[in-house]
This record gives sequence, structure tokens and C-alpha cells, in this order.
Amino acid sequence: MIQSLFGRDIPRLCHAFPQWRQTPSGGFERVPNRFDQTSASLVMFQAVSECGVFNPDNAVRGVGAWTDDEGALVYHMGDQVLVDGKAHKPGRVGSRIYPAAAPIPHPAPTAEAPDPVPELLRVLRTWNWTNPEIHPTVALGMICVQMLCGALDWRPVFWLLAPAASGKSEFQKLLKLIHGDDGLVQSNDATERGITSKLKHSSLPVSLDELEPGDERSTKERDIIKLARVAASGGEWFRGSADQSSVGGKVYSSFLFSSILIPGVMKSQDVQRLIRLEMKPLKEGAAKLALVPKDWRSRGAILKRLLIDRWHSWPARMAVWRHALEKAGVRGRDADNWGTVLAMADMASHDELPNEDDAAELAHKVSFLAAAGREETMNDSEALLLHLMGQILDPYRKGELHTIAQWVQAAAGLPGAPTNLVDEATATDRERCEKVNAKLAKFGLRVYGTKDKAQLFIANKKIPALNELFKGTEWHGGVWQQSTSRIPGAEPVPQPRTLAGIQTRGYLVPFASIPGLMSFPMDRDDRAPTTPQTSPGAADDGSSIDEWG
Repeated sequence: MIQSLFGRDIPRLCHAFPQWRQTPSGGFERVPNRFDQTSASLVMFQAVSECGVFNPDNAVRGVGAWTDDEGALVYHMGDQVLVDGKAHKPGRVGSRIYPAAAPIPHPAPTAEAPDPVPELLRVLRTWNWTNPEIHPTVALGMICVQMLCGALDWRPVFWLLAPAASGKSEFQKLLKLIHGDDGLVQSNDATERGITSKLKHSSLPVSLDELEPGDERSTKERDIIKLARVAASGGEWFRGSADQSSVGGKVYSSFLFSSILIPGVMKSQDVQRLIRLEMKPLKEGAAKLALVPKDWRSRGAILKRLLIDRWHSWPARMAVWRHALEKAGVRGRDADNWGTVLAMADMASHDELPNEDDAAELAHKVSFLAAAGREETMNDSEALLLHLMGQILDPYRKGELHTIAQWVQAAAGLPGAPTNLVDEATATDRERCEKVNAKLAKFGLRVYGTKDKAQLFIANKKIPALNELFKGTEWHGGVWQQSTSRIPGAEPVPQPRTLAGIQTRGYLVPFASIPGLMSFPMDRDDRAPTTPQTSPGAADDGSSIDEWG
């Protein structure tokens, strides 16, 4: 065991802990290729005890880019560790352990070779991007993020959308050549456990092709996307093993997914970390790329060296781009995502810091892409309202497909609301509203007020019919009250309300806070139907209406 630990340094072991034998002349000499095992093991145990308890999850760093406690770049190549540009043997650097590992592609010795960025941008522009002005620059920034992802405070998640015949596979091939065979974890059929097993303690980038929407019962895509979410900020994951022990680790990798479609399992917190690149089918007659492996491996090594040499400018460079984006209206997570990518592309292209006017111009263009992605992002309260208002309510079992939004509009007597939700053809507007509210009460819902002053009451109690509306969602089991409380303008009722004989507290949500409810409907007529209003303490089964608006 001791010999296996020392390996090629066994001669040093024999020199430090020699075995002696007596010579014919009465003296002593070293025994060749032998060492005193007892003395060596005693010293090793003493040294281990002096080091104290060791936690590999926080101390061990595998291959890839990192920073030390002072912010200097540490690049672990397996057989060497670059600390602020200087090579060291694997081992302890500061408070961290960088163990020896299989070598990954090294950066070029110097950056004096031809600049690889112009040729890389030229090739990136050959794809038929949906935004040919911005996407090649973003793709360059993404490649640079992949190279130094473990050293960054924030790692955006990238998604390449590309239909058939768009050159997606060729793009993945280019990435593999630039990063090298062992510098990128690439697969088109992976699982979350497979990825974490491959990464171990490293910060290598991950590129997964064909992550298409799967069977609705499958958790494969959801688990991988969740891992990418954790990696964005360098979070920690834990799992139980078969022997009831805990396994886990931290993930500092940059994730790239490519597919024809984005799976629908993404949550709002996933979308907030996402930068989307999109290709269109290649134009007819487009020539196939002739990617010479040797040339692109060389360009990848030079690009890595450029980024390492310019790392000292990263904090100031990131600050310039972050400020430019915020002035253009890109803030929060969007600024983290786009600022990181643009600053990385800029660091690869220029040694000096960017001019504020140039940064502002590109940031203005990027703001449109960020705004387009923001439209797809909802917080939990918005998502809850979208789900609830879109549920189909058919209490009469007639097969008539009316949404809860339509029932709520009818209960408030809003123009354009369906008038056939109740059976009585001769009923007055007031009677229709009462009966609609009586049906809604059985589902834990009730409308109060008139027209633009109307409010929707959502019960807190797990009324079975209301609970069923949220079946299969994160709001099932009463969780909806947490998201309901975050709706703008939502107020808790001071006294319990009675819904179809069930007393419950809940929240009153203004109609103005429910997207689309007060919008001008396509089928709206010029009628102005009357609207009921119930006192807070009244029974809400339609039997007591004390005010008519």
C-alpha cells in the first residue's frame, strides 16, 4: 500500500527510511530497493493526524478552472496546476487539494500564436442563426464560459434549439475539437447520476445533445435540468446510497443542452438561468464545414491561454458589462446571464477593457433578446393564476368546456362572459350570477364586488374539489395558499368565509391582478349586466345576497 502511494518516488522512500544490514567488515550499509516499512507507516500516521479531520467535499478540486481565496485563477490540468499562470505539481495549494488525475488538454504555452478569435467568429457565423448579429458573439462567449466555468461566480445555462438539417451535430463537433476529447463531458444519452459520476470533483463543462421532451412519467430530463440549475451558482447535491450512507458534491460546470424542442418540465427558476440560442435550417447549397482537428485543437489551446492571461481583468470587465446592461434595462438574473457571456466574449477578443459606448450599443441590442426570454418567465404566483384560471369546470357533466376564468367572469357579470353556464334560460342576470357563484363555492372559490372592483376569494383549506384542481402540480395539498399570498394586491380575510357550508380563511385577489380577466374579450357585446356583491359574513352558496350592483 505504501509503495502504491509513492509510485515513481519510491527511491525517495527508500532513501528516507532505509533498511540496514551488517557488512563483513562489521559496518552497516543500506539494503538496495528496500525501506523500513514500520518507520515509514508510523511517520505517515503522525502526519495524517497533524492534518486533522479531512472533508473532501469542500477541500478537493478536480480538473478544470478554479479561483483561490484571493481570486487568482487556478487551472488544474491533471498532471499540473497553474496558479496565477505558474505551473505547480498537483497537491495542496492554499487550503485546497488538487489531486493528480488524467491530464486534460493544456492551454498553449504562450498566446503569441495567431489570434484564434477572428477565425472562430467567422466559422460561427456560417450557421443560420435566428439572430445572426448577436448569436455568434453569444456562442463565442459560451465557449469561453465553458473553458473557465469553475472560476466564475455565475454560470448561465445554455440551450441550443435547432431543427433537422440545421448543423447542430457539426456545432457539437466543433465544441469537442476546441475543448479537446477530455476537456468536455459530451453525450447524447445521459442521466443525472451518470453526469455527477463523470464529473466527480471537476469543473469540466457539460454538453448534452438531443435532450428532447420525454415521456410524461419520466424524470430524466427534469433531474438533469435541476442539476444544471444547481450548477449555475455552484450549489451542492446530496443523495442516499444503497448502504444508507450519504454521497454528494458540488457542481461548478457550465451546461449546454441542444434539441429540437425544450422539454416542458422547466420551471421559472430554470428559465431565469437560461440563454437560448436558435438555429434555422441551413440555406440550400451551404457548404459543409471542413473542420481540421489539429487546427481547431490548437486554436482552442490558444484561446484558453488568452483567457488565463487576461483573467486579472475579469472583475473590472464584468462590472463594465453589468453596468451597461443595467442601463439598457437588463437586471437581476438576466444581467448575470448576459453580463457573464458578453464579458467573456470581450475578454477573448480584447486585451483592454471595453469602451463604455461600445458596451452600451451591444447591451442595447441584447436587451431585446433578454426581454423576449423574460416574457416566458413567471414567478410562482403568476404560474398559479395561469394554471387555476385555465382549468376546465363542468359541474353539470355536459361536456361544455368552460374555463374557471369564464366562470369567474360570469360570477362578476363582466361583459363577454358566457351566459349559458346555468340551466335557467329565463333567469335574470342577478340570478345567474348567484347560481354561478354557488357552483364556484364548491370548488373553494367565490367572487365579491362589482366590475373593476371585483375580487376573487381563494380558500386556504384543502377542500377536495379545489385540491383536485391542483393535482399533479407543486401547489397540490394546500401549497397554493403560499403562492396566492404573493399575488399583488392579495389580502387575507379577517374572518372565515363560508363556501358551500365549509368555513375557511383565504385571500381576496383583485380582478386587476389576474392577467386577462379584465381584458376586452373578442366576443364582448355592448350589454352591461348587473353584478352581485355579498357581505363578508354571508353564506356563499347563493342563498344570501345583500347588495346588488
